Amino acid sequence: MQELSVINSIKRGVISPIYLLCGTEEYLQEIVINSLKEALVASDIGSFNLEELEGEEVTIDTIVDIANTLPVFAEKRLVIVKNAPFLLSGKKKKQEDGEAEDKEYPRKPTTHISISENQEKRLLQYLADPLISTCLVFWQKGSVNKNRKIYKAIVASKGQVLNFNPLKGRDLNNWLVSEVHRMGKVIEPRAVEYISFNCGNQLRDLHNELEKLGLYSVEEKTITLAMAQKVVTKSSEGNIFNLVDNLSQKKVEEAMKELGTLLAIGEPPVRIIFMIARQFRLLLLVKDLKMRGYYEKEIATELALHPYVASKILKQVHHFSFIELERNLELIWESDLGMKSGLNQELTLENLVIVLSRLG
Repeated sequence: MQELSVINSIKRGVISPIYLLCGTEEYLQEIVINSLKEALVASDIGSFNLEELEGEEVTIDTIVDIANTLPVFAEKRLVIVKNAPFLLSGKKKKQEDGEAEDKEYPRKPTTHISISENQEKRLLQYLADPLISTCLVFWQKGSVNKNRKIYKAIVASKGQVLNFNPLKGRDLNNWLVSEVHRMGKVIEPRAVEYISFNCGNQLRDLHNELEKLGLYSVEEKTITLAMAQKVVTKSSEGNIFNLVDNLSQKKVEEAMKELGTLLAIGEPPVRIIFMIARQFRLLLLVKDLKMRGYYEKEIATELALHPYVASKILKQVHHFSFIELERNLELIWESDLGMKSGLNQELTLENLVIVLSRLG
């Protein structure tokens, strides 16, 4: 995985003069940031060699001046610039030069710093020849504009561009396995599939769930599916799946319990009914593919489904005929329309679940 390779390099002392961390997976970004801090700011005087700057509150001149400052009784210093506006999407802003402000990316009343051509030129010069004793990190929590000169200069420099986005599929499963290994344990493949489906793909949340499993398993070296089913907190999607599973088996009390859980964790009724509709549409699509001779793996590939989902839906689909699925979707649509027309949303959902469980 990308962050493991970077962290291993940092631990070996192979540290680039410039990094750009971007993407929406902040947990992985934080791991890299913490690794750099441990490597460069670990001594008693480390605080003298660490600068953390808010990109919207400093000028480029300030960033370059700080980056050009020599470390105090150390080989390197770490400079972190968070969410620099000159790396965001939108046209380059030159309000200091008297040009009109970009409407796409409006200027904030007090904190937004515009960029003059001279400032941009100075940063480009630094990026072309960075100070070897400084590790300059641009930490963007989100996407960046790859068409900007500054972004292109970072790519062309001696640094590294690390784009961390949510992990999916095999990458997510591999991450789960590696995290469990760090805890000194192993995990059953079925438990990995269960966790990756039921807990979503937010790594910070997944890390917390694995910590809970580590504590629960005590001296046991293997984390099992039974442990995961007992300990982990399911995501909304996982609860919806269980809700439909109970509907298919006409277990009205269990279905109502799952609905209550979703409402208790703050899921809006309109989103719940949307997810129920999505699940029944998947059942209809899977039943159609199965009737046409598709195997489980082919169905998962055709519908871009998680293997755990495909396996469970294939079991659920036996409880429904095409006519029943189409009728249930019509009932869901009527309830959705009623909710949007002013009916009590929670009561409408409860009535829908009761009706579907009796007709399923």
